[in-house]
Parts: sequence; structure tokens; C-alpha cells
Amino acid sequence: MKILAPLLAVTVLLSSMSPLLAENQDLMSQGDAAYERRAEGHKGSVAQPEPIGEAIATFEELLAQDPENLEARWKLLRGLYFQGEHVLQDSDERLALYEEAREIADAGREQLAIAAGIGNDPDKLETENLAEALVDLPESAQIYFWSAVHWGLWGRYRGKIAAAKEGVAKKIRNFSEVVILIDEEIEEAGGHRVLGRLHSEAPKLPFFTGWVDRKTAVSELRLAIELAPGGLLTYYYLADALLEHFPGQEQEALDILNDLVERQPDPAWVVEQTQVIEDARALLASID
Repeated sequence: MKILAPLLAVTVLLSSMSPLLAENQDLMSQGDAAYERRAEGHKGSVAQPEPIGEAIATFEELLAQDPENLEARWKLLRGLYFQGEHVLQDSDERLALYEEAREIADAGREQLAIAAGIGNDPDKLETENLAEALVDLPESAQIYFWSAVHWGLWGRYRGKIAAAKEGVAKKIRNFSEVVILIDEEIEEAGGHRVLGRLHSEAPKLPFFTGWVDRKTAVSELRLAIELAPGGLLTYYYLADALLEHFPGQEQEALDILNDLVERQPDPAWVVEQTQVIEDARALLASID
């Protein structure tokens, strides 16, 4: 009986957990399915609010039931990104959304740090040490990637100068470097893409962002293209960086943009890639 009692207790515990696990799996599947429908009824790069709203609500419900579920957390962040960029049109609404998303991302990084045994303030570590501590934890690269994205978008709508003075650029740089060290290929080489865009877009301010380097912008974007040649957004970022910072390479930028406007968006990414094509067309028109 001494041996059977603990086994019986474990069996009872597992059987009591199984309905919750099954419900969580159902919610994850529902959220994934709703996200796959995010382009339904879209008009160009503008999506209808209902499909992505359903995905967001489902991942929010799942996260409310299971706050430690990092997969639900990063998928919620991904959904909020799509909602902000392709549903909302008002800058103030976008700023509020990205501020909320920052908090969701911050909680995820804190959860990862606690799980890795490095306390609850991961930002105090050097990126190499942080990546080493997190490398074996599932979802860590995704959490850090979407942290970089949402902090970057918040900074855009907050104002680049103000955000840089508040240390946002440094955060984005560090988050991107962690992503690269853990998994440089996720989200179409997203760590390199975000880092390249940061070095292209961030203002160079003494004492705040003196480390920003335009050559690094181009090299990181080229590396992202090498790793993920299907990522249209990276090509657009590269063309924009060349036009902005390297006038001697204008022809390469024009070739990239002219190629982009001739592309047909991938049906799986029709809203996102339509946005890239529209942006490329607008940038070309501004040059002419």
C-alpha cells in the first residue's frame, strides 16, 4: 500500500489535469485557425477586424487560464501586431495597443528569466549570457522577437527621438541580438531584420544611440535576405536603407523596389505582402 498510494495520487492528479489540458489544446487550435483566417475579407493591406479579433480573444482566454503558457503569449503578440498594422488606422489607437503589447512581452521575458534561474530582471544581463541561459527554453526566441517588434512599434508612434532618449533603441538592439543568438532563422531571419531596421531608422544621439551604425543596417539586412530570401519586407527595408544612407547605391535600391512592385503576394501572407508592395510603390513614386 505504501508504494501504491503515491502512484494512485499521481494518477488522480493527472486525471484531474487532463480536462484543463484538453481545453487549452482546443483553445490553441481555435486561435491558430482564426489566425489563419486573418486575411478574410481584406481590402489590399487592410484586414477586417473580426478574424484577427477572434484569434486575439482566444489567445487572451488561453493566457488567462494558463498565464505561464509562452506559446499562447507570443501568438497573442503576433496577433496584436497584425491588428495594429493591418486593422487599426488611428495612430493613438496603435500607440495604446503597442503599449499593452509591451507589457505582455515584458511579462513573458520575466517568466523566461525565472524559469532559467536568473531572477526576474533579464535585461540586466549581457546578451550573450542571457541567450546562453535561455537557449534551451521553448518559445524564448519568439518571445524576444515579438518583444523587439512591439517595443519598436511603440517607439515609432511615441516618437523616435523621445523613444531613443528613453532607452528604447537599446532594448530593441539587445532583444534582437538575443533572438539571433538563440535562433537566427525564426520569422524569416527576424532578429537580423529588426536589428538592421533599427540601425537604419534610429537617430544617432550622443550618450543615447551613438552605437547606431548605418553600415550595420545594410549588412544585417543582407544577412537576413541570405537566410530567408522569401522575406519581402527585408528587401523593402534594404532598399529604404540604401536610399536613405548610401546614395551611391541608389540603383540597387531602385532595382529592388521595381522587383517588389512586380511581385504577386503569397496567398498565405497576402495582407502583409500587399502592404510591402504598396510601400515599395509609394517609395518609388517619392523618388520620381
